[in-house]
Amino acid sequence: ALAGAVLLFELLAGRGREELGPGEREERHGYYMDDATLTEMGADGKPRIVVNAANIEQELTDDSVILRDLRLNYATADSGIWTVTAKSGRMPPDRSSLMLAGEVIIRGSEDQGSPVIVTDRLTYDTTAYYIQTPEFVSIRFGNHVLGGRGLRANLNTGTLRLESNVNGRFTP
Repeated sequence: ALAGAVLLFELLAGRGREELGPGEREERHGYYMDDATLTEMGADGKPRIVVNAANIEQELTDDSVILRDLRLNYATADSGIWTVTAKSGRMPPDRSSLMLAGEVIIRGSEDQGSPVIVTDRLTYDTTAYYIQTPEFVSIRFGNHVLGGRGLRANLNTGTLRLESNVNGRFTP
């Protein structure tokens, strides 16, 4: 009876438990969705932002959200619909931005001349509604191509600003 009591005490006190190694620890993830669609409605009741992703996962360690193979459609009153695609994205806990990486491509609305912007990394500010990157950017308007390092763009107004090392090719 004494040995049984000691064994019970040791189990309840945690003695004899082995610490899990780094590969064996339970990962801290919140929700997880495959083939997900998230929609933010505008003041007019119409979809303003629609995000489609192969999967979306919440990281509980910092409350960020990871998106993979995503497509974002952003509807504006003045510039039509912008479509952004990327291999991955991360939204920090404060939800103030969406950081995109891997073959980031932004396409303007067809009726606005269809500009195409290509870069490796991009940040979309969800509160001020602009995009920016310090990376090299290529912008194509039909047969015309502009390149430069760094971009700041307001998708609502359709204004783009290349920061430095700007060069272009304009084909008639």
